[in-house]
Amino acid sequence: MTEDDATTLTGLIYDAAFDEAGWVPVMNRLADAVGGGATAFIRKHLGTGQGRGLFSRITAAQFTAFFARFARANPLAEAIAPLPAGAFLIDWQVMEKRRLMRSEYYNEFLLRREIHGVLGLMVWRQGPDAAIINLTRPPGSGEFQPRHAAILGPFMPHLRRAVAIAERLPPWLPGARSAEPALDLWQMPTLLLAADLRLLYANPAAERILAAQDGIGLRQGMLVASDPGANRGLAALILRAAVTEPPAGGTLAVPRRSGRRPYLVQVMPRRREHVGLFPAPARVLVSLTDLDAARGPAPAAVRAAFTLTPAQAEIAAAFARGRSLRGIAGELGISLFTVRRHLADVMARTETHSQTELVQLLLRLPAADPGPAGPPSRH
Repeated sequence: MTEDDATTLTGLIYDAAFDEAGWVPVMNRLADAVGGGATAFIRKHLGTGQGRGLFSRITAAQFTAFFARFARANPLAEAIAPLPAGAFLIDWQVMEKRRLMRSEYYNEFLLRREIHGVLGLMVWRQGPDAAIINLTRPPGSGEFQPRHAAILGPFMPHLRRAVAIAERLPPWLPGARSAEPALDLWQMPTLLLAADLRLLYANPAAERILAAQDGIGLRQGMLVASDPGANRGLAALILRAAVTEPPAGGTLAVPRRSGRRPYLVQVMPRRREHVGLFPAPARVLVSLTDLDAARGPAPAAVRAAFTLTPAQAEIAAAFARGRSLRGIAGELGISLFTVRRHLADVMARTETHSQTELVQLLLRLPAADPGPAGPPSRH
């Protein structure tokens, strides 16, 4: 394998972390590097053999019998059970090849699919659950050797990192799994939690709140509120969002130790519709609103984003910060009719169809500097 080939393969490995279909070219390139043929990436329970998989150079239908009949009869599964993540599994090294060749699994399953040799890469493991990339050779092509594992050795750390990314990425964007960068750009402090309150991801705005430990923070990696009652309520909301059918969210005010106004915590369920190699358990999206800080976009950001007049941008930004139309009119010294006309022009410019939709759009823009809310300037 040339240096350029290795660089290309490494890039494909990380691409596969964000798009499960990308594992197919990765498996094929790994197989080609060691003279392999058909490939399979199987996520399974080593005790029961049950799981799911991706297949290449062989039809998925040909593997139906594996999970239906041969999973528990696979002698290789028992042989590799003690091995850790990162291990290479050459069939004749983990068990006597003659014993494998006498088995029903070899004769009724492998041979019927033109498979004689197996080289496995255990790229992920949590207890009895494992993810293994299997490279195969047909009869007459010789056995896999330790030198073949050595050829693939430099890629094992990349494979393990990519699988770790795939296992933990927020799963709710259909067709795209790069949600963490999207959350980074979202101005509202946002967390992704497991059902047990374990933090999976926090965007930078949320990290700042958690670091302050002012009424809400982390304890042993789990989201907790300092107030016992709020902590119980938070746990109940997250559990309800994670396991209730249909899933239900909710809102909770969390007191702060500093005596400032509480955080408003909104809990929303997020479930994966696609079940792939790494189906995420129920996950919960949590947003934090600091009721003691100015909220909403900076007028300059609103104006630049949608080519608005200064007055339109000022009104739109104030409205997104929660000001009433009548209050904006009074602060600016203009009529309520004028405020409504400007807001209608903003909605037309932003192609939004309701005030709620407009606010949701504006809250994605860069925020105004935190601090006590003051009246909008006059234009």
